[in-house]
Amino acid sequence: MMTKSLMAGIALVALITGPAMAADLPVKAPRMVVADSFNWSRCYIGAHAGYGWGRNTNDFGNAVRSGPTEELGAAFDSEFGPFNHNTRGPVFGGQAGCNWQFTPNWLIGVEGELKWSGIKGSFTALEENFPVGDPGQFSRFESRNLWDGDLALRLGWVAPTGTLFYAKAGVALGRFDYTQTHDDFPTTHSCPGVAFVNGAFINGQCSVTVSRTNVGWLVGLGVEHALLALPPVGHWTIKAEWNFIDYGTHTIPYPSAAAAIQNFSVHDTKHIFKVGVNFYFP
Repeated sequence: MMTKSLMAGIALVALITGPAMAADLPVKAPRMVVADSFNWSRCYIGAHAGYGWGRNTNDFGNAVRSGPTEELGAAFDSEFGPFNHNTRGPVFGGQAGCNWQFTPNWLIGVEGELKWSGIKGSFTALEENFPVGDPGQFSRFESRNLWDGDLALRLGWVAPTGTLFYAKAGVALGRFDYTQTHDDFPTTHSCPGVAFVNGAFINGQCSVTVSRTNVGWLVGLGVEHALLALPPVGHWTIKAEWNFIDYGTHTIPYPSAAAAIQNFSVHDTKHIFKVGVNFYFP
């Protein structure tokens, strides 16, 4: 009888304390399969396309005003600009880089890009055609961004969903063509400018292009997502990114042979939004 009572007591204690003891046991969190299945600590190569818009500021108008054939009266001020203008156009290119995921959720990397650029813009200042017989019609300044290259560091946070959010900063190179068009001056590039022939002015329009590679800085924000269903599995990502590039202030020559100002400053900045795809090597 005592044995039966003892066994019944043990069963009762087990029934009461069992759920409480189970609640105290460590519970293993479900594994985030998506995040764990993509290895970000690799090198990659990819391509991108997008669109950019920016701003060119310059002192072309002051250089034009310094020419010996220019009128300096207030009535002629519109002839001298300012020639600042907005720029816009498409871009496409490629990127390559490497990442190191130093914690489960953080990584650092380095990335280089090279892209063709169709970003351009211009400003045209019309002349007053006064006094009568003045052949001057307009002055124009145009800027064209031909290509860009950059090298930047990336710092990113990896979400459990397999999405990387990152910021980047680095140095940029940009190739630019600056075209100066004016129809009053002779130039150092053998353009005759305006001429007086047989009692009449002859319009000698001059257009001179100066090319240079500018150095600047870049910052950006982006998001990159792993495509785990695209074969080969675990190698593909898609991305979207915004960049701001400031190429600083640089000096280019003014081609008038007799102008008081023989060079002037230009300053280019731009924003770029692009989308792309990366392939991560094994």
